[in-house]
Amino acid sequence: MPSTNYFDDLYGVTEERALNFWASNLHESIGSEQWSQISDSTGVYLASVLGHFCLQSVDRAEVLSPDYNPGDQEFRQFADLTQIAELMMRQLTSAKNPLWMESAGAHILLYAGFFQSQNKHRHNINFYSTMGRECYLMAAVGKRAEMMKLMATGFDQYLCHLANLHQHLRDSRYLIRMDN
Repeated sequence: MPSTNYFDDLYGVTEERALNFWASNLHESIGSEQWSQISDSTGVYLASVLGHFCLQSVDRAEVLSPDYNPGDQEFRQFADLTQIAELMMRQLTSAKNPLWMESAGAHILLYAGFFQSQNKHRHNINFYSTMGRECYLMAAVGKRAEMMKLMATGFDQYLCHLANLHQHLRDSRYLIRMDN
């Protein structure tokens, strides 16, 4: 397992740089007016979800293994949308673990939102949108309850924002930027 500073050491990518990258590209892709509406609340959370996933490596075989059993205080990893649906029906709701519910919601944002173009032909995005909203509602406990409720309320909109962000990044991949 690489050290926690693996990306920082190898590529100079820090959590702060990853967060700034995603936040600035979200701002650019959805426009200043919409960004100003969410930037102080859920906008930074969306950027942090994407930043988390780009800095986290996932061993798909391990996550799909029947022996995979993260602790109650660990952010649970999911391999794909199908695994979330299967576990949602069995374990997630019976475990009543808010961190796992937030993790499931965040994974749905990633797979059904950011990677929507790859998943829309294999999965019913509306079904996962409803599931993601429910995941965030079940994660709404304690001091993070307000943020989780905001994520649940705007879940459909955030899926669209992330799908648009993905398209924006694909469209601008050949642009040379003169930023330092």
